Amino acid sequence: MKTHFWKVFSVAAALIAGLTAYPGSPVQAAPKGEVVFVQATGSWEMRTAFDPHTAIGSSCTTLISLAFEGLVTKDEKGILRPALAESWKIADDWSRIDFFLRKEVKFHNGDSFSAQDVKFSLERAMREDMRFVFGPEMRRNIESVEIVDEYHVRLNLKAPYPAFFDRSFEYLAIVPKAYIEKVGDQGFAAKPVGTGPFRVVKFEREVFFEVEAVENHHRQTPHIKKLTVKVVPEHSTRLAMLKTGEADLIGLSAIHVPLVKRDPKLRVLWNQHTFLPTMVFFAVSQPGDSPFKDPRVRLATSLAIDRKGIADAVGHGALTPWGSFLAPHHPGFDPEQKPPAYDPEKAKKLLAEAGYANGFDTVLTSDPTIKEWFEAMLQQLADVGIRAKMDTPEHGTWAASFVGGKFKGIGYGSGPWWVGRSHPYVALESHIIGTWSHNLATPEVKKTMGELLNATDNEAIAKSARQVDEILLEQKMRLPLWSYHTPLGAGPRIKEFPGAPGVVFPIGFERLQINE
Repeated sequence: MKTHFWKVFSVAAALIAGLTAYPGSPVQAAPKGEVVFVQATGSWEMRTAFDPHTAIGSSCTTLISLAFEGLVTKDEKGILRPALAESWKIADDWSRIDFFLRKEVKFHNGDSFSAQDVKFSLERAMREDMRFVFGPEMRRNIESVEIVDEYHVRLNLKAPYPAFFDRSFEYLAIVPKAYIEKVGDQGFAAKPVGTGPFRVVKFEREVFFEVEAVENHHRQTPHIKKLTVKVVPEHSTRLAMLKTGEADLIGLSAIHVPLVKRDPKLRVLWNQHTFLPTMVFFAVSQPGDSPFKDPRVRLATSLAIDRKGIADAVGHGALTPWGSFLAPHHPGFDPEQKPPAYDPEKAKKLLAEAGYANGFDTVLTSDPTIKEWFEAMLQQLADVGIRAKMDTPEHGTWAASFVGGKFKGIGYGSGPWWVGRSHPYVALESHIIGTWSHNLATPEVKKTMGELLNATDNEAIAKSARQVDEILLEQKMRLPLWSYHTPLGAGPRIKEFPGAPGVVFPIGFERLQINE
């Protein structure tokens, strides 16, 4: 008998809902205290001021998780839990998913939540004009959204779609139908309203975001009264803010991990295996000749990189050399799949076989936030004859150029984006065949990814995931470099922050507790 990977969660959710009935948040003291969290990226990766259905990337995850909810969420152990849906039931043939919704939930403006809002939100996210990052995937897999009754919604599916649960947990916010119809899309983006554990007080795009706790929240009332998220790109400035107490929690650069560890008032909070930094062969997707279109040159590039040496020198505990496109929590992950050994002599021989005995010149492009990792490669590549000039455009330009498929030569790839996603398709999609693929997906990869998307039991998921991994490793359009562990710097006021495992941009701030 096959184990149905996602139906396990549906049964668990139904049991939880039946046992607890979720009459309200757990009894606890009223929220109090303020926390300042400072993150590095100023790119909210939403097309309009603050509209989750215009999201194109993950840097807005924290903000969305504060003000909004999906149908499901994940707890501090990464286990799928009910959010706006109390439970769900998946048809045996995956022709539909029925969601049974919470009652007596209110949006932050006082509007009552119902099935109308779920149908409106899902259909809105699928609208082509919203350009939501997962809109195309939703349109391919969802036939229709049907209201069965006021608190019962049915997704009629074109194909099995277990990825929907990870999407719902992370990005797929439920928004208020009546409010948006009254104020319009732009009005909603200017004054966002959700059902999350915090309500929006004020914000300035890419500068700061201020929220306050929703008391007696239906899922969990936050411990803290107020949270301010600030954007400060400079690593050293964020560290200084943490040391002076101006910030309580910061997105920590790996280069500053030793400094935080040496300060007895501060500590490092790690989130393990959050994403996979890769070397991407941009030139393969571009017209014209390039040495990198020869697979021997791509293999030589891989052998020229001392993954462990770089991790030891500049990783500071954040980098583990990696030989797979899968994370340890994914079905199909093989812990014996190691990265290739550092072998510059073999790299030189391969380049000579490919006709580049004297080497060649190229460009290596990196996001400035992690440029030290790739700067460390320059001499290693040059030692085998790959003479690379470093280019580090500012983050927004880098992201837009990457998504637009405009880079040449080689460079940093910010994924696959694992970020706690349980289904390997969901973890791989954006960087392998989606928005961040730089047009490198071959027909074989697209076909096998499609099979992985529609796999519904552990055995089938694992088999398809292994096939995808094997094809990607063989083709070498991008090279796995390291599994990245995301560090946060915590000040003395932070007592406990059990967020959610695997995420890059922290969520679960309702569970954050401070010292009095």
